[in-house]
Amino acid sequence: MNKTDTEYIEPTTVVTNHARLNSIRAKRIYVYTVEITNADAPDEQLKDTQTRIELFAKAANQSSLVFDGREYAYTAHKLLNWSTVSVHSANAEFAHTAFHVVLHLHRTYDTQALFKDQSPKETTGTDDLDQYSRGMEFALDSIIRSAGAYTETLDKQHGDDKATGFSVHWEHRASVRVLRSGVYVAINAHARPITNVKTVADLARAFFRGNPGPAGPAWTRFDANVRGLRVCVGSTYVVLNGLTTRAHRDLRINGSSIDEHYKSTDSLDSAWPCAVIAHTNTPVPLELCKLEPQLLPRISGWQRMKLMAQSVLSPTQRQHMLERAVQHVQKVCAETPGVSDFGITVSSELARVEARVLPRPRISLGSSTFAQLDPHASWTIDRQTLYKAAHIHKWAIAVFCSKQQCPESQLLAFSKQLIKTAHELGLSFDESKPQITYAQTNRVYDTLHTLRDAQFILCVVPSTSVSLYGEIKRVAYTQLGIHTQCVNIRNTKGSRTKLVEALLLKINTKLGGQTTNSFQPSEPTLYIAADVCHTTEIGVSVASFVWSIDSGQTFAGTVVQHPKRQEIIENMDVLVRHALRVHYKHTRVKPVQIVYLRDGVSDSQLGDVRRIELDGLMRGCKLVDSTYEPRVLLMIARKRHCTRFVQQSSDFENCVPGTVVTQMTNHNGFHMVAHHAIHGVSKPTYFLITHNTTQMSEADIHNMSYNLCFAYPIVTRAVTMPAPLYYAHRLSGKGRVQINAPFDMLPYFTVKKNAKAKRAAEEDVHLVPVHHNLADSMYFM
Repeated sequence: MNKTDTEYIEPTTVVTNHARLNSIRAKRIYVYTVEITNADAPDEQLKDTQTRIELFAKAANQSSLVFDGREYAYTAHKLLNWSTVSVHSANAEFAHTAFHVVLHLHRTYDTQALFKDQSPKETTGTDDLDQYSRGMEFALDSIIRSAGAYTETLDKQHGDDKATGFSVHWEHRASVRVLRSGVYVAINAHARPITNVKTVADLARAFFRGNPGPAGPAWTRFDANVRGLRVCVGSTYVVLNGLTTRAHRDLRINGSSIDEHYKSTDSLDSAWPCAVIAHTNTPVPLELCKLEPQLLPRISGWQRMKLMAQSVLSPTQRQHMLERAVQHVQKVCAETPGVSDFGITVSSELARVEARVLPRPRISLGSSTFAQLDPHASWTIDRQTLYKAAHIHKWAIAVFCSKQQCPESQLLAFSKQLIKTAHELGLSFDESKPQITYAQTNRVYDTLHTLRDAQFILCVVPSTSVSLYGEIKRVAYTQLGIHTQCVNIRNTKGSRTKLVEALLLKINTKLGGQTTNSFQPSEPTLYIAADVCHTTEIGVSVASFVWSIDSGQTFAGTVVQHPKRQEIIENMDVLVRHALRVHYKHTRVKPVQIVYLRDGVSDSQLGDVRRIELDGLMRGCKLVDSTYEPRVLLMIARKRHCTRFVQQSSDFENCVPGTVVTQMTNHNGFHMVAHHAIHGVSKPTYFLITHNTTQMSEADIHNMSYNLCFAYPIVTRAVTMPAPLYYAHRLSGKGRVQINAPFDMLPYFTVKKNAKAKRAAEEDVHLVPVHHNLADSMYFM
């Protein structure tokens, strides 16, 4: 990679969701800590946010203070005569309590320091902004956000939103960001489900898509949707705290039935549960809980799908919406009391920045052919052979349902289509008719054990049950060492060419095959990726660690048990030593450089990654050979951010796959749009380079990252992140089934109410190694 940037990168211009913050008239920002305490108990801080805002507004009494609702207040002028103020709340819960509001000067910021050069000097691996600028960024962010979010609804709604129980409102929140190219106000747009029905009973009908039936286990799913809702019962506003476990007809209030207590003339369903009012634990019929438009705290799976469908916006729609949000920010800065004193001016136009489009790699297929990429960075494998196809000697089908649900004729037709498509892709099946075994869902081990001589077992399951899927994978991964592929019953019906192709790509990858070959590194390189999954089923965190066993197309991996919620991987030296040994066993070459890709790391954890994980990587190299010092590139990938880019020609449209932007960051890193968005606006991946001793230039790193996005073997398109990160993410999710106990007997599924008993049972559950038959394979795909 000795070419210069201009020889292989095409320049372009993109529009962001950021508006430039032009100036701040106020010379200083004074930050005060706010203490709101009970007058009778001075050491007791009030925690309720809405009450804090109400009490502070009374205490401030038209002053120019801006309160963030939590801990700090801001002003452009230093306070000279503030003293302790005693106030009372209008909230009925605190009606007879006096509160003291006290301010203490916390810090003063010089606003002119914010507009100095913020470009990073060197690759430090930590936040390149100094703490002073970071603190001022937080202060400005709180000042602008104090006016609340800007909310709007779009005229065009998809489908009947009454049937879902909510309508889609777009909420725009502004946040200040100090980047290497200047100071900006970023507009973050989120679709929110806002109730649009009259009562909680109507909400229940929408949740269950009809009549939910009598009180019982099914209602437990709706319980979370009710918690936190603010409703009007009669003329009183209350907050709900869930549902009763018993039916309406079985409940009493002071000896009276529910109907007698509320003297309702409405028709009440006595078989339904009642809502529970917070603090008093009083039951109230769902029909009497009147709703006002408000954010739903939780929605069901199908409601979430409806929300996603209704909130899909084209790039043009989204940009026009962001432009209206910028106008709102300008109005807030100019007219809101307190905020206007700072004299913040924001550009009326969204920022445009320079970007570059990377060249696409050549995708090698079988028989020395190359894939033809379309403008969306995807290709087809129809009637084309895979780069390296597996040879399947023996396979079997395990069906975990009855013959009435899934007849044998249906499975034979599906297997015939599977074999036909496999031959077109270059995969060879020696058996045209596999062994088919029907079994009960509680006989997973016995069923798979009888089929253990097969190279892989196709498991037909009746539903998307987590416990059944987890038990199948647990037995296959840890006890029998067999490759399995699960498929739902409904997907075995009829002709499903695309689904069969996707299944075969996964089977081929698990059995050591290779879909394509998208790149070859210029020198021996070990690719490593890691991720941590904070699981719920087994009560611990699972760290996954994957590494390449060839030039970067085939990987192996392992999982490590962590204490709950621990993100940093501590035993990196042992993991790296093992990875180097396995890599050398397959390639007989010692890597000259190591590329370490890490997912899921926040700004506050960057120092720990360098201090613990990077140092552990170096120690692992020394454990192999005391003189071995490979060059190392450590790069963090993030998807949890709100930055977006679109291109503008005659209208707004998504960025071309391969677009790289280096300006909109305050670190030594870059944003890359590697994929084509299926719908809506494409979301870039943010790459942060925290350590680099390799000889790769910035352009080389961009190209390497982009090429790795074409290496994900179970799809025929570029994905959003480099393939090793997807492997690590899949393994961290699949790794939770590598346990010492039956998956369907975990406390998560069996112990529902007693939290203490659940924690005690979880202590006996731990991860176990994968079976040696699968150790160096991509079984986790």
